[in-house]
Amino acid sequence: MRGRVVLGVSGGIAAFRAVEVLRGLVRAGCRVHTILTENATRFVGPRTFAVLSTDGAEASLWSDPTNPGVDHVALGRGSDLLLVVPATANVLAKMASGVADDALTTYALAHRGRLVVAPAMNTAMWRHAATQRALATLRERGATVVEPVSGFLAEGETGLGKLAAVDDIVGAALAALPPRGALAGVRVLVSAGPTREPIDAVRVITNRSSGRMGVALAVAARDLGAEVRLLAGPAVPAPPGIAIDRFETAADLGRLLGVHGADADVVWHAAAVADFRPAAVAEGKLDRRQGPLQLTLEPVPDLAAAMPRAQGRPYLAIFAAERAADLEARAAAKMAAKGADAVVANPIDEPGLGMEEARNRAVVLTRLGIRREFAAQGKEALARELLLALAGEVVAARRR
Repeated sequence: MRGRVVLGVSGGIAAFRAVEVLRGLVRAGCRVHTILTENATRFVGPRTFAVLSTDGAEASLWSDPTNPGVDHVALGRGSDLLLVVPATANVLAKMASGVADDALTTYALAHRGRLVVAPAMNTAMWRHAATQRALATLRERGATVVEPVSGFLAEGETGLGKLAAVDDIVGAALAALPPRGALAGVRVLVSAGPTREPIDAVRVITNRSSGRMGVALAVAARDLGAEVRLLAGPAVPAPPGIAIDRFETAADLGRLLGVHGADADVVWHAAAVADFRPAAVAEGKLDRRQGPLQLTLEPVPDLAAAMPRAQGRPYLAIFAAERAADLEARAAAKMAAKGADAVVANPIDEPGLGMEEARNRAVVLTRLGIRREFAAQGKEALARELLLALAGEVVAARRR
């Protein structure tokens, strides 16, 4: 279990988006109890949340006229996080002032864990001094505010006040949960995506890597309780709730590995680093009217082999994309040459798998002689399996 979350839903048009947030939390392994305000039920019925929540849903302080509903004090003791989506101006003001006149605000006073709010409202309401004071008060108490974005609003206007993206809200919630899971407390560094080596001011040498595998590893590690930092190449999407640094060239990535590698317990080096780069970068833009061009390339330094590792740490897992016929032999040779602890070998010549594809298969070899094979599957599912397969070795190496 990733954590216990109470999802508060207040009465705004964005209440229907809270259903998507709920699904994201449940997929990440959270137990979720939903509390709706009476006004929220005018947009989405509590039965929807009750079906999708792991721990049910309620919209009243009373289950019936004679018996009390959920014990809010007991629920507060057992919950890690209160997440309010959407947080209307009304509910923000009540929570900041300590008003408790419905199920959600009564629970908010009993809650002792972390608080994350995702406001959504009209631009004028968002900018009102009272709303900003309420937000300042909640922040002073340690709340995380997932600020709204600009967009088309319910009133037909366009402006600031639209609910933030669901992935951003879920990411903020997961980041606020206490470390829990197979990688709880483990510091994970992931590299993802291609490098781009300049030829001139316009053109580059690059490869087909999408960075999807690396991003999947970062997200899965986050969901397993790890403290994650992602080193992301060009055009690689930034997953919510994860610290990210960008690189362009192999030299950029090398510097980032040097800076952050020393603080990591494990490095998943999934970036597709160029093997060669131009020996010299032309000034300006090369003109094809100059005729044929001869480009001299030089090898790029081996970043994994050069990464500083004190007393065998961090645990280093690399990737090897090779032909299926000699996949394991070449992967094992790479692991030995780079001094890595594990290698994830992927075939490059099987249809529907690998770079630019949503699926892949893998064979994992470790320096301790372990071999694990993973069938073709989505990269998100594969990432989780890879992390769990090596979790024991990673934790053991961390304790050395």
